Amino acid sequence: MKSWIPRIALVILIAVGFAAIKLAPRLGEPPQQVEVRDFATRVKVISIPKLKVQTQVTGFGRVAAAQVWSAVAEVAGQVSWISPELKDGLIVAAGTELLRIDDSSYRLALAQIEAQLRTAEVRVRTTQATLKIKQREQRLLQQELKRQQTLLAKGSVSRSGLEQVERQVISGEGAVLALQNTIEITHAESDVLQIQRQQAQLELSRTVLTAPFDLRITQVSVDELQYINRGQTLFSGDGTEAVEIEARFPIGQLRPLFGKQSRPDTALASAPIWKPGAEGLQAEVKLQSSTHSIQWDAQVARVSGSIDPVTQTLGIVVRVENPYAQAETGVRPPLVRNMYVEVTLKGRAHPALVIPASALHEGKLLYIVNDESRLELRPVQQRYQQKDFVVLAKGVNEGEQLITSDLIPAVEGMLLEPMQDKRILAQLKMSASGGNLQAGTGKGQGKGQGVNDGGVEQ
Repeated sequence: MKSWIPRIALVILIAVGFAAIKLAPRLGEPPQQVEVRDFATRVKVISIPKLKVQTQVTGFGRVAAAQVWSAVAEVAGQVSWISPELKDGLIVAAGTELLRIDDSSYRLALAQIEAQLRTAEVRVRTTQATLKIKQREQRLLQQELKRQQTLLAKGSVSRSGLEQVERQVISGEGAVLALQNTIEITHAESDVLQIQRQQAQLELSRTVLTAPFDLRITQVSVDELQYINRGQTLFSGDGTEAVEIEARFPIGQLRPLFGKQSRPDTALASAPIWKPGAEGLQAEVKLQSSTHSIQWDAQVARVSGSIDPVTQTLGIVVRVENPYAQAETGVRPPLVRNMYVEVTLKGRAHPALVIPASALHEGKLLYIVNDESRLELRPVQQRYQQKDFVVLAKGVNEGEQLITSDLIPAVEGMLLEPMQDKRILAQLKMSASGGNLQAGTGKGQGKGQGVNDGGVEQ
């Protein structure tokens, strides 16, 4: 009987499974739908501003004096005296006597000419006195000739007596003429001596060398008692009134500094003269040190007439007035020869839509938060780019929300949670206006930092 129990249990299990299969569709419930939530990505944004842009470009160059004087000997001789102020590095005022050349031979030459002039004066005076006597004798002979002619007409004298008087008159006229010629020749010789005296005086004055303007001595190549020849360079110095710096800029990239300028009408202008657009621009010269930077206001003086064939850069010369008057011991040094400085050119300010340079992707895309707080990849066209900002030509409007933070991955249409980026906006305003984005220390910190992206267009 026990052998039937497993069989009955198997039949029961099969029946239960069959019943479960039949009843399962009736007892089961449909699957629950789970709602998928769209999570917003937090990003930093700024409202695209329209700012007054102060475009800048930066180059580098070395300082040179606007006036350089090389003292060249115009006379030969031995150096008899050198001023204690004639030393490398010292500053001397205009008119300061710096060097003397032995003038003994030049004084002797001048004295000889003056003696010859006095001799000529004496010769003229004695000749004029003799001439007066001869002229008086000639008048008497003329009277005698007329008397003899009257007597000859009356038959009182012979013709030979008249002829003798005529010969005396002719001889007297020759003597008078000779004396007059002597006076004229002596006057001509005196004129030559006058010129020689002026030349001697000029050479005598050239034995003393004085500073033609305020200058700083840069080189001395002569010693006392040394014999020097004409044309020999004795010393040199740089003027202190102004300095010039020729900074180099890549060609063709200075265009953002200029607005549209009217060209002269060649039909109306008789002789139109083109002038480089860089002339008249404001400039700033900066000397960087490990602790602070020092700045000088400058003006563009001129543009180089040729382009460097190797670097393809053009030189723009800026001028700084009175660098020594602006100097302050321990704080602001003077601009001296060969000092390596940074030159920033500032263009004309103009309103424009400006964005941070870091917000431009692939040179043409901006990440914009649209009205639905979703990402929009917006292609734009830039007008020009500086180191820290980009000026846009078209593609966006003022006030649109621009993403300034890194967004990885950037999927168009993704939900965003924008937050205002006040720090980037403040930096953008400062940079666009020509301000300095970097903090500095020390007295003389600059008003602004030049942008090292730019160049030159004549």
